[in-house]
Amino acid sequence: MIQKKSNRDWMLIFTFLAFLLLFMFIGYKLFDIQYKDTNIVVTHDPKIRIVDAPRGNILSEDGRILSVTMPVYDVRLDLYTIDKTIFENEVSNLSVEIHKMFKDKSASSYEDLLRENKNKRYFLLKRNVTYVQLQDMKKFPIFRLGKNRGGFIQEMKSTRDYPFGSLGKITVGKVKILKTSEGRDSIVPENGIELAFNEYLKGVPGKEMNQEISDKVLVPKKSDQNILPQPGKNVITTINIEFQDAAELALKKKLHETNAKWGCVVLMEVQTGDIKAIANLHKGKDFTYFDSKNHAIVSEIAPGSTFKLASYMSILEDKIIDVTDTVKTGNGKIKFYTTTISDTRKGGYGDLTFGDAFVVSSNVAISKVINDTYKNNPEQFISNLKRFGLTEPLKLQLPYKSEMIMRTPEDKLWSGTSLPSMSIGYEMSISPLQILTFYNAFANKGKMVLPRLVTSIKNEGNFIEKFPVVELEERIFSEESVNKLLPYMEQVVSNQRENWTKDIINGTAKNIFTDKYKIAGKTGTCKNEYWNWSKQTKYERSYTSSFTGFFPADNPKYSCIVVINDFIDTTDLNHYGGDVAAPVFREISDKVFAFDSEMEYLSNINTDSVNKIERVSLQRLIRLEENIKNHTQNIITELDKGLMPNLIGMELMDVLYILENFNLQVEYEGQGKVSYQSIKKGAGIKNQFQLKIKLS
Repeated sequence: MIQKKSNRDWMLIFTFLAFLLLFMFIGYKLFDIQYKDTNIVVTHDPKIRIVDAPRGNILSEDGRILSVTMPVYDVRLDLYTIDKTIFENEVSNLSVEIHKMFKDKSASSYEDLLRENKNKRYFLLKRNVTYVQLQDMKKFPIFRLGKNRGGFIQEMKSTRDYPFGSLGKITVGKVKILKTSEGRDSIVPENGIELAFNEYLKGVPGKEMNQEISDKVLVPKKSDQNILPQPGKNVITTINIEFQDAAELALKKKLHETNAKWGCVVLMEVQTGDIKAIANLHKGKDFTYFDSKNHAIVSEIAPGSTFKLASYMSILEDKIIDVTDTVKTGNGKIKFYTTTISDTRKGGYGDLTFGDAFVVSSNVAISKVINDTYKNNPEQFISNLKRFGLTEPLKLQLPYKSEMIMRTPEDKLWSGTSLPSMSIGYEMSISPLQILTFYNAFANKGKMVLPRLVTSIKNEGNFIEKFPVVELEERIFSEESVNKLLPYMEQVVSNQRENWTKDIINGTAKNIFTDKYKIAGKTGTCKNEYWNWSKQTKYERSYTSSFTGFFPADNPKYSCIVVINDFIDTTDLNHYGGDVAAPVFREISDKVFAFDSEMEYLSNINTDSVNKIERVSLQRLIRLEENIKNHTQNIITELDKGLMPNLIGMELMDVLYILENFNLQVEYEGQGKVSYQSIKKGAGIKNQFQLKIKLS
């Protein structure tokens, strides 16, 4: 029987299989070298990439975000790569969608723009597009085709976002976003809290070992040299959002009325020195007011009559005369060498008590008493001012350059007119915040506390550092002197006696009197460039108006200063502190009184019983419960509409309870109340499945 010969060439088959296995092994090794996370050796030419740390947030006193790092995108287009037929069919629809989103140009203008640049490969369409906007743009006609067919190019960059807009922005601080040599975004603080607390906010960058493969793509690799970045810490400020908003609105309104160059407001808590609001507005070229410079801290002014409080306290502390002693002011004019000091009332006030002279702000009375007392020993007056904290710049948490001027007998410009001029707030330059700090010490019965803007540093919900209240060891003046002058400070605002229409002793800020709570304070009016006053016309003469005080006067909780600087009053009647600055103070104090439920109790502390205290506390609890109920209902209403509500300030359990029925997975970190949410308020949640929140 003849055997059939097999037509299979086994040698060829074995050779093919051997080569196949060899190529598979080589392919595996190539993949292993280029992609597998193995330790890198020097021969792999590794590259170390710096991984930026997430910058910490700056928060208000109740945990709301004042400054946060957010990703934004520049959208560019490779219009050349888009198929001509697709472009012609869809460009009109695309233009309509872009117009609907940004509304800065008409749909036809956008279409013309796209057609004009059809041959460009890197055309810039929009800068600073938000994440939510970016996701919506990816669904637009043409763009939905992606980068290769739709020409859609997104470039992520970092930006510092301010959820409350310009509110207190110059104090919170500004940053620059710079590009590093490696093409990364680098946040560089310029001023404010951003700069002062940068060491806490910036975190610690990490390192990541990478290997370059084809097309210069870097692939992360496992390595002992890899270091995870440490996120920046959160900075907790003293700022109260509602008070800050009230201060800026009231200030802006008055600046528009007076056409002043700039103005500032500082609201401070008496016992702690915590700055609850600090508003600084400067006039721009288009006559709008914006937050450009921290005038309250760095813009020294001649304080005018608000400085009289220091002059009075010097006299009372040295026990020269008492507030009930009579001072002869004559016809309202007094001459010191070549300088004449006058009272605003024509004909003067004649004989009046030292205390009443404070109420009517008599320049003659205080300059006469100061000059007679200290002309042979001016060092004593300067020594008192030093004890009052008025001769050296304040030590603050924010870095600043001071150009304050407080003359001493050793100065070349000291003269025989220096003492009387200084007594009424001239021949000096001092910051509004320093004036307020002095008044705050008066409200605090002589205890001076330094202003505080930051209370603590938090990391992952835990306090890692706290900044205590800084109080001077000794009182800067006695409680006895405070008690003597306090009634007259109240009369500055409340003195409207039965015959006040004829009585010359009326408070310079009586127009802001309220029967809801007591205000104590002092007006200030200053002639700018007073040395050139006689050479200027009424169209050139400018004034600075101010009011500094505290409330409720019988148990002070807040002190406040208002400064309206550099405005012209051609009538020569409407530039006084009581008419210009004091109404701003009253508008702010009214809003604080409305917001702060403690104020009613404090303003009646001397007469109310324990039952009153309990009633106020109960009302506060009821009001709090109602607010929570209303907030919860508003959140449910927004979710029913398919929109993301504002969760800031809510407790974690409340958030989880509400969102569990809306198919949203909640990922959270930290402890306390919600301070950040990944899906912004008002964004659609139809296609969103996960919400990230931070608690603090």
